[in-house]
Amino acid sequence: MSLDLSRLRILVTGGSRGIGAATVRLLSDLGARVAFTYLNQEQAALDLQAELRAQGRAVLAIRADQRLRADAQTAVAAVEAAWGGLDAFVGNAGIWAATPAELQEEDILQDILETNVTGLFRWNAEVIPALRRAGGGSLVLLSSTAGQRGEAGHGAYAASKGAVISLVKSLTPELGPHGIRVNAVAPGWVDTDMSASALRGDPAQRSRIAAAFPLGRIPEAGDLAGPVAFLLSPWAAAITGEVLNVNGGTVLCG
Repeated sequence: MSLDLSRLRILVTGGSRGIGAATVRLLSDLGARVAFTYLNQEQAALDLQAELRAQGRAVLAIRADQRLRADAQTAVAAVEAAWGGLDAFVGNAGIWAATPAELQEEDILQDILETNVTGLFRWNAEVIPALRRAGGGSLVLLSSTAGQRGEAGHGAYAASKGAVISLVKSLTPELGPHGIRVNAVAPGWVDTDMSASALRGDPAQRSRIAAAFPLGRIPEAGDLAGPVAFLLSPWAAAITGEVLNVNGGTVLCG
């Protein structure tokens, strides 16, 4: 039996590149109607939208900032207007930047926390009522191994991703009675634009990082799309409150 998501109307934040774009492509391939947000990568978003529409996919690119509740209202309204409702949400947009304990830059610190944590609360406040209007649904929020074990020099990012896990654990019993499942996907190193400064600039450093993977390779964006799709699908109908680790075996915390 193949995985069929043709009944789902899904909103993905940060869908113009990296894990988000790979997820949008796969969800579309599996038949879902997919709206995705972008902030600064307008051309990439429009190219992805054009690519998928040329294949006959129902896809919608929406400019929105995950820090702003007003943008969440606009995005949810656009999905409901286009397709009559919202069945699933993927909170993928995020920022990764250094915040050394003694050299923290206030604007970077605030951007990380506003985008990765506070913004999710604001978006959930708009998304969850939409899921309830649709009769239930599913949330998948992107966390990280950093949220489980910490990350030296990136304390704000690690704290933000740890908060995502706590949010999942809190929302699970709150939303379960309304037919809404809540899960997290926690990647480690993934070869995307966000990690390019660490993985693509210094071959020796990349080799050191790759050596930590029992599978012998650094995961790519597409490696995360499948787990997200699975958690959104009927195949995961009895899974909620879980953190699905997709880290190539580098952090054995499952």
